[in-house]
Amino acid sequence: MSMGLFKIEIRGLKVNTIIGVKPSERARPQPVVINVEAWADLSEGAAKDSIECTVDYKVLKDELISYVSSSDFKLIETLADRLAKVCLQDHRVRMVKVRVEKPGALTGAEAAAVEVFRRRMSKLAKVFIAVGSNINPEYNVREAVIRVRRILGPLRVSTVYLTKPIPDNQPPYYNCVLEAETALSPVSVKSALRGIESEMGRVRVSDKYAPRVIDLDLILYGNLIIKSNELTLPDPEIGSRPFLTLPLLELEPDLVIPGLNKAIRELAKGVSGEGMKPLPDYTEELRRLAG
Repeated sequence: MSMGLFKIEIRGLKVNTIIGVKPSERARPQPVVINVEAWADLSEGAAKDSIECTVDYKVLKDELISYVSSSDFKLIETLADRLAKVCLQDHRVRMVKVRVEKPGALTGAEAAAVEVFRRRMSKLAKVFIAVGSNINPEYNVREAVIRVRRILGPLRVSTVYLTKPIPDNQPPYYNCVLEAETALSPVSVKSALRGIESEMGRVRVSDKYAPRVIDLDLILYGNLIIKSNELTLPDPEIGSRPFLTLPLLELEPDLVIPGLNKAIRELAKGVSGEGMKPLPDYTEELRRLAG
């Protein structure tokens, strides 16, 4: 094992959730106990003695609690597998072992338990990019997706929606979210997106609601939390803008938003898709271009 790998452990995390196949088990939340061992490259954090450069185990704990408390599974095997996926959202985590115990599940036994081990196959970070346009949007969103693909490689594309503008005295928007994997830093990704906007004729003005040729925003980068003059991650509007929340739910239903420490499923319960019209034919066209 590399000298740069450190092991993080979270032991005995107790959370209530809906789990089980019997009607009595599904009638109300019951406790599960979670144990996590995660191996991550924390060499930068150790060298700099900086929380910003390491995997914050408190953030990870809060993300696990949010996911479990908002989930509804029949099998603890499924829950354990999904929790491993939550841990691997952070691109610095290389391997994870998750054990889920269900106290009192078996007569005469303290608990039933399932343990799963997952390894990250790629060192690339998963990124999500919001796309919007209300000036010739059919052309400009397509062109932006082509240009982003040239830089980041194959993309996953959410459903494209025709959405009501804010304020409502301008043309409607085309909105969607792109998912990609990259070795570029967050600042480099943002710089690349700004370059595409500039090439396509976007001029940024003080009015953030002004009509635009194209809008490309990095809204998530792995599990990183960044608050600087250059960049804020995750995008603080993920939980309040349906054209961000619902596409993220579609692309990654097991996603937990770092910083907010909220499962996307939980956030989606509080938003409405009213005023968002899916464009299925256009969506399929973009997916062919992006894949």
